[in-house]
Amino acid sequence: MLRQLLSGFSSIHVGLQVGYLISILIEKGIPILLEQTSRRFLKRKVKSFGVEDRISALPDDLLVRILLLVPTKDAVATMILSKRWRSIWTMVPKLDYLEMISDDTNKVVIGGLLGRLLGRLLERFFVRSDQKRLWLLRFIDESLQAHKAPVLEALAIGVDRGRHVDVVDVENWIKKAVHSRVRELGFILRWSAEPTRLPNNLYTCDTLVSLGLSNKILLDVPSPACLPSLKYLILDSVVYKDEDSLARFLSSCPLLKTLIVERHHQDNVKVFNIKAPCLVFLSYHYVKLEPHGEGIEGSLVIDSPALKKIFITDHSRDSYSIENEPRLEKANINFRCYPDDRFRTSLSSVMCLELVLSFATFSWFSTIGYSYLMECKIILVHDLDWLQPLMFLLQNSPNLKVLLIDKVGTLIHSSNKIKSKCDSQPLWIASQTFIQVAEELPLSWNQPSSVPGCLSTHLEIFEWREYKGRNEEREFINYIFANSKCLKRAGFSLKSTGNHTDRKNMKDLESMYRVSTSSQLLFSTQVEYMSVSGETRE
Repeated sequence: MLRQLLSGFSSIHVGLQVGYLISILIEKGIPILLEQTSRRFLKRKVKSFGVEDRISALPDDLLVRILLLVPTKDAVATMILSKRWRSIWTMVPKLDYLEMISDDTNKVVIGGLLGRLLGRLLERFFVRSDQKRLWLLRFIDESLQAHKAPVLEALAIGVDRGRHVDVVDVENWIKKAVHSRVRELGFILRWSAEPTRLPNNLYTCDTLVSLGLSNKILLDVPSPACLPSLKYLILDSVVYKDEDSLARFLSSCPLLKTLIVERHHQDNVKVFNIKAPCLVFLSYHYVKLEPHGEGIEGSLVIDSPALKKIFITDHSRDSYSIENEPRLEKANINFRCYPDDRFRTSLSSVMCLELVLSFATFSWFSTIGYSYLMECKIILVHDLDWLQPLMFLLQNSPNLKVLLIDKVGTLIHSSNKIKSKCDSQPLWIASQTFIQVAEELPLSWNQPSSVPGCLSTHLEIFEWREYKGRNEEREFINYIFANSKCLKRAGFSLKSTGNHTDRKNMKDLESMYRVSTSSQLLFSTQVEYMSVSGETRE
């Protein structure tokens, strides 16, 4: 029924975002207009639907739960339905302004008498686009001031490029959130101004569980700082006052379990020291964009004994070290540096491994025993003779059940912002994109003297993306088929060079002897693969 009531405002389009409309209603007030139009609206529109307005008779707490199911801009818009609805939205404990202030947000749709009256009103108020920007920001101010929920479960605010925002506004927004005992806070500043400091009371908020900070934010952490409840932290392209601020920040989060970091080369940190005793998940991305590879080399130091999952993409050639040798269970590694022995040793306990093969990681297969490894994905993005190192991996992974080979090309990283869910999961995750390598070096294949134990007793799934059917590749596949006694499924995504070649490769693979007679052989020119990290890539 709520959807039917809202759809009553659908006869004309006003070229104005919802933020402009509601900010006028909040600041200017139009009590007479609201009372007159809402009564006429409900009488005419609800009658035309042939339904009774039972939803407005529901208790306030139930209406608030209903408004939690719709975007913030739509929840606030319900204030124009009737006097009954005017303040319901102010009790909604979650506010998301990210969509509302983006350039591509949907326009307000209003109709009837209310549409004609507001249309004239808005034409009088807005002339230039910069005025509309100011109204958007004032909408955030006014709606936060009108908000009455005793606890603010979640607040997400983003400011796009070109927005004119006073630092005082940012401070007031965060102070309001802290005062409302916010549990989840996401803040994105993409403006052209200098990075801004956040108010000190943010760093002593005892209710904050999830925090995401992105772009033009200066992390200047006071002393003392204490975030006793913080478990999820995202630092996306922020600037640090110095390395001590980073250290104080992390040390102020004794319960931190998830840390997602995306760095840039002007963040004022040379030694990125991650010391978090309860940290379980770490995602670290750093692509240093400097001319001709110049610049001061840095380092990443990890001291997190409880660490279980680690995702690293780093093209900066910084050094890596890890303390206390945590027992990692899942790792996703893509870097060019040569980490220390303790870092390599920590990978010996992983059960799931996704690795971009490079010269830096070549030696790992022959020097590390992967006794617990059950699922492995090898990504080939460089021109390397990789078949022999892969055989070393099979020899040293006696319990391997799943082997995926992905010949997709050069890895490029892009950061996608994904809004958090109600359970305080991270606000952003990073995604990866690949481009194809133009040329390939010759491969060498030497059949091993002994069959790897995983082939005889454990390997169940073998998949290969971008299979070309080169002679050495064929010999390798033939060996896998002939010795994998437990194989259940072999899947191939063919590197299409023409229908004739595809058919030839398919027939060739079908003709190979498979010792596991119950195994399936699957083909596709575009197969979806489930990565070790749980993401589906096409």
